Amino acid sequence: MKTIFKTLALLPFLCGSVTARDKPKIGFIRIVNAISPGAGKASFLINGNDLYPDGYALGQTTGGYGVDAGPLEVEVRKAGVGKGGTRIHLEAGETMTVIAYAERVATKNPDEPPKWELKLLRLKQQEAAGRYGLSLVSVRTAEETAVELAVTGRNKVEKAFAKRLTISKTDLGRVRGEVMVRLGARVLTIISPDSPGNYVVILYESAEGRVEALSYYDPKFVIAG
Repeated sequence: MKTIFKTLALLPFLCGSVTARDKPKIGFIRIVNAISPGAGKASFLINGNDLYPDGYALGQTTGGYGVDAGPLEVEVRKAGVGKGGTRIHLEAGETMTVIAYAERVATKNPDEPPKWELKLLRLKQQEAAGRYGLSLVSVRTAEETAVELAVTGRNKVEKAFAKRLTISKTDLGRVRGEVMVRLGARVLTIISPDSPGNYVVILYESAEGRVEALSYYDPKFVIAG
């Protein structure tokens, strides 16, 4: 378990005042930009406040932003795609990942330029109970994507299947070992575990339709106080 409190300073407009006697009722939001259509970077807003005015590039993910627990309005904007949003209720101490992606909207005239609708997938934290766990999530258009997991110290390569908009979990055991997530001969991402817990791999598509991946460690944050 890791102690995280510096993230609170990132969003002073969202966090309430804290006294020495009161433990803050804070939750954490992680942002993932998997929106391949459109132009430029994506903007993420919580309760109307822009998290990062410079915007987030495709494939970019963040650590946990500390915010007041309770109801939150999350909105995402990107040029050429439009905007989308969702309302979530964040519990104190909870970490939730918000993955933004786009789906093509059907048009009556096939000659019309493609139109896109922005979607948000909410991903709750998964516990690994002292072990090393891997959660695969896909926001690709394909219903299922098969990848290979090559784990250091093991003699075999394991198959894993990422179903669209669904968490697929793999138990990596209690021994730490580097994990290569491969699609055929191509390495999509490499996970180098530092601590037991859950590691997340998100599959998405580039603007050219190429399968890409990002990964992050999903620790249980602890509020210092």
